[in-house]
Amino acid sequence: MDPDKIRNILRSWQIIFMVFMVGVSLLLVVNIIPVNSGKGVGVGNGLDYGLDFAGGVQMQLKLEREVGPDTMEIEKGILLSRLNAMGLKDISVRPWGNQYILVQISGASPNERKRIERILKQPARFEQRIDGELGVKGNEITVDPDPRASGIFEEQRGGYGWRVGVKITGEGAHRFGEIAYGKYFGENSPMNRPVDLFIDRPYESIIVMRSGDYHILANLTSSADTSSIYYGNTALQVIEERSNLTVVPWSLNDSLFLPAIKNCSSKYDRVIIAGDDYEIPEKVRAEIEELGFDTERRPKGNNTYEGWVKEITGLMTSPRLNFNTRGEPVYGAIITGWTPTLEDSIEELKQNKIWLSSGNLPAKAEIESQSEVPASLGGQFLEGSFFIGLIAILTVALIVYLRYRKLFIVGPLMITGLSEIMIILGLASVINWELDLAAVAGIIAAVGTGVDDQILITDETLRRDEKRKVVRVVDQIKRAFFIIFTAAATTIAVMLPVFTIQALQGFAFTTVAGVLIGVFVTRRGYAKIIEELIS
Repeated sequence: MDPDKIRNILRSWQIIFMVFMVGVSLLLVVNIIPVNSGKGVGVGNGLDYGLDFAGGVQMQLKLEREVGPDTMEIEKGILLSRLNAMGLKDISVRPWGNQYILVQISGASPNERKRIERILKQPARFEQRIDGELGVKGNEITVDPDPRASGIFEEQRGGYGWRVGVKITGEGAHRFGEIAYGKYFGENSPMNRPVDLFIDRPYESIIVMRSGDYHILANLTSSADTSSIYYGNTALQVIEERSNLTVVPWSLNDSLFLPAIKNCSSKYDRVIIAGDDYEIPEKVRAEIEELGFDTERRPKGNNTYEGWVKEITGLMTSPRLNFNTRGEPVYGAIITGWTPTLEDSIEELKQNKIWLSSGNLPAKAEIESQSEVPASLGGQFLEGSFFIGLIAILTVALIVYLRYRKLFIVGPLMITGLSEIMIILGLASVINWELDLAAVAGIIAAVGTGVDDQILITDETLRRDEKRKVVRVVDQIKRAFFIIFTAAATTIAVMLPVFTIQALQGFAFTTVAGVLIGVFVTRRGYAKIIEELIS
């Protein structure tokens, strides 16, 4: 092969860009660029695997009655919110018809599976508190079904407001009227106290955190007129006073820490370790468990301190009190809030309806059946998928060789195909997309369309006109790319509706990603190689 052609290929921006993308993707997939902090460097450690490959459990829930799409969405939102609070990121909650919900959890330990079953069987514990005092419990509040009671409205100050109408029954109406008395200071007053909405606020629990975090939270606050959760309180006061929780700071070589925890054993039976394992080691957790406590870890990770406080306490939202109860029972109320954009306001309205309905699921759910996929079997699925993909690539290489009888065409075609797979996997690593069998099928489909496009480029490049005059290679490649762009747009348009089907989202994502990567990266690289080799 002409050395000048090779130099031209290696110097072209298309090839340099493709090699760069493959290199970065390889670093991501191997986890050298750490996208999965819990895993070390290794083949595939930068990828997240779904139930098919990582193993896990699938549970089928049956609702006590058939429900409509809106009720099913609320049911799904409540279950997903509660399961996500466990810290498991590989959770799928998928409605199936109008009476069934499929819950899939990949990579869950046996203890986590027991907790999942307990969460699915028990109703969420909803509480509405003002300055730590209980106002309304979950079975005492419901969302007003009147569509006029909830909605979005445009604010004069700019942005959009939302409101949710609620009905309060039983003792909750009396309690709320009493504890809210004296907490309202006038319309839009920055002194109005927040009405804290909790779901599964830790009960009979101690919060253990690093001394450094303890002091940060003790001084972290904001002005009373902001939209944060603080309302003039410090973050520590939100935990201790407004959430009624006990916080015990921990530091290395603190000899008084374990005795302080032990003295609480008569009052508390659970300890929440608020910190990553490199901050509060597993050794400390084991020592606490030896004292007879159940433990649960709530790491901060990349969360903000405000988000972390909400996760620790179960605090969902904190709208201001917006009326004077005068100490009398309150049987109906409007919960309001404000956001700068319409989209945010719609999302806040939806979330608050879910939270306010969490005390009682719209329809009771029972675990009808569950099946387990062992991690070892998942590993066999992954290995089998790898070998099937390898066989498919070799088969395509053989067919292409039989078609053209030229190795200089087969080689680049296979190289760009493998590059496309690597870049798709790199993208999946960056956005933490779970790889399952549907996603692998999408990768195969994307590479299949890539081979079609590369054959089209090759045929167009080799074509001669009826007078046997050689047509310019660049013109032929331009003609091929017009066809390729049209086909790509059609494929993407077909895949967009598939994104609405949760079971096929992996297939749709990898197919669309593969098509876009092919059109903008690998097809251009292949076209440049063919242009130099044939011109």
